[in-house]
Amino acid sequence: TCSVAHSDMLASEGVVTEIHGASLLMTLSKSTKINGWSMTSSLAAGSEPSDPVRFVLSYAKIADSSYSLADCLLGNGWRTEEQVVAMSADDQRAVVVEELTKTPRSWCPDSGSRCNALSDIDLIRICIPARSVREEDWLVISASKCRPTVNDLACIPRLNSNFEYYSLERGSTHLFDLRPTWFTFTGVSVVNLCISVFSIFSAALAFSGFLKLAAISLGLIYLVPGILELLCAIAYTTSTRSFSSHTDPSESMIWWALAFSSIVFGAVIIFKDTEIMRVLPVPFLVNIPLIVVQNLVILGDSPSEVNWVSVISWGSILSIFFWCVVTIVRQVILRQSTQSISQDSDKYDSEWASVKQDLESNTAIRDLDDLMTAFSNASRQMRPLQLMCEKVQHNPTVEGCSLTRPLPYMPRVIHERRYAAPSALKRMMDFVGLTKNMFSSASICSSLDTLYLQACTLEPIFNLKVQQLSQSASGEFLSRSTNDRSGEHAGSFHFVTAEHWNRTGGLKAIDRAIEKLTRVYQGNVSLLLDAVRQCIVFESMQHLLKAMRTILDDGELQVVRIKNRMSDNYDARQTGGYRDCLVNVRIKTELTRKLGLDNHVCELQLILKQFMVHRTLEGHKRYVAFRNKRCE
Repeated sequence: TCSVAHSDMLASEGVVTEIHGASLLMTLSKSTKINGWSMTSSLAAGSEPSDPVRFVLSYAKIADSSYSLADCLLGNGWRTEEQVVAMSADDQRAVVVEELTKTPRSWCPDSGSRCNALSDIDLIRICIPARSVREEDWLVISASKCRPTVNDLACIPRLNSNFEYYSLERGSTHLFDLRPTWFTFTGVSVVNLCISVFSIFSAALAFSGFLKLAAISLGLIYLVPGILELLCAIAYTTSTRSFSSHTDPSESMIWWALAFSSIVFGAVIIFKDTEIMRVLPVPFLVNIPLIVVQNLVILGDSPSEVNWVSVISWGSILSIFFWCVVTIVRQVILRQSTQSISQDSDKYDSEWASVKQDLESNTAIRDLDDLMTAFSNASRQMRPLQLMCEKVQHNPTVEGCSLTRPLPYMPRVIHERRYAAPSALKRMMDFVGLTKNMFSSASICSSLDTLYLQACTLEPIFNLKVQQLSQSASGEFLSRSTNDRSGEHAGSFHFVTAEHWNRTGGLKAIDRAIEKLTRVYQGNVSLLLDAVRQCIVFESMQHLLKAMRTILDDGELQVVRIKNRMSDNYDARQTGGYRDCLVNVRIKTELTRKLGLDNHVCELQLILKQFMVHRTLEGHKRYVAFRNKRCE
């Protein structure tokens, strides 16, 4: 406990002081002897909260000694000895309270109520001047060293903590170096600089349309600081624990945690950005618990002693806050989207239950599952892509394989050729046999204009092939009702047989194509496999199974992928209860080879009539709203 008069005494020696409760923080411009201790500091005035050592001086025996309120009055020069002798004990107390009220930075400025509530012993501890206390009654209770944090290079004192490796003997000399180490500077200042630079680069690249480079720059915001934090953690761990240094190996845990979480998160952004939301809580789950463990368990601080504002990783707090907000909003939207089509979903589920009640249909469902398993095992399915041929025959209007260049008004992300595999990578994949179903002798189609030019040319060829398949499996087609009243009606549509079908429709709407590229495929045109599409409707599962077998046995069709939603293993909640079977094929005929269209992937939908009946115009509108809410 230090008296106010102690502060005045030090000021006369050219010492700047600041009192924090029982702590006396000092900046000493020259070597100063205080109660047998020689102290000096090279720091400028005003830096007291960052000074390396805080000595807590206590009147160890004041409660058991003969100190009195009269000693306060005489020691501070508030009254003469004659005046003190003439005063009663109550008068002495009143004068002490009065003088303390006048003293700046005392416990009771401008009001004596606080001091009036104290006992005489407490008043003596406050008012008795340090120079009046006997040497043997002083005791150095503890000293603390400062500690840099992950957010600040300034050395923040650890108040009320014991500094274990130092000597309490008078006359001892202790040296301190407050300059930050190279690894502390790297872990704080250089890391913040890297974050600022890559943040600017990421925003500029994204604004310019270079989304892949922007994503890489965004990942470097975490990856590069993570590597620097890893160096800092290693340096902290291998540093020497000494009295003169403010680095301690026991303080390295948080740097290891920061390095791990930053490197993992940065790598995910660069190499697997679709998993960002899964790993977004990692920085919080790793950093915050380890910060608490390091400060409260390893360093032994109490919660009130820790400067949480300085030691907390605010990036981790922001990441978990963002993750919680996005997760909650997403769950609310998904719930609303599911409720919006609940009636349609119930109808689809009811139809599926009725299909499964039929023994022959149930057998056909199992046979279809077995057929899909055999196809997957035989083809070793890989994700199909829209490809371009190496050379187009009998087409003098185009040059090579690029049927048309991307139009200037198309978004850069739509026609960017950044997904093409490098030639060296293709040769390596050829060697291990991975390009058999991926690249063949073709290059990846990366222009939406080119894709739709192919689709317009291929559509009548595909429709003719679909008509032939429908005839062989007793399939029907959906046709919009006009003046023709023949056929079976389904709202504003009706069904026609293959012989009466006029082979119209089949191209995906361009606005929906751009929507799907943006929402699902991140602008990769080669993943859009349903630019040319058609649908065959069947009365029963047996006819659908027959059509599937016909497709797999057709020598002019190369089946590249099948999505079987007519299975008990499929979760129909993903599509609002709707079920069908999607088959992606390439048409391999002499005509398509001459036109350079033999690598274009088309989509054929196989669906039961009762499901198509429920997919009315209004039902489809509700499904579109459901799909838009889910951003699909």
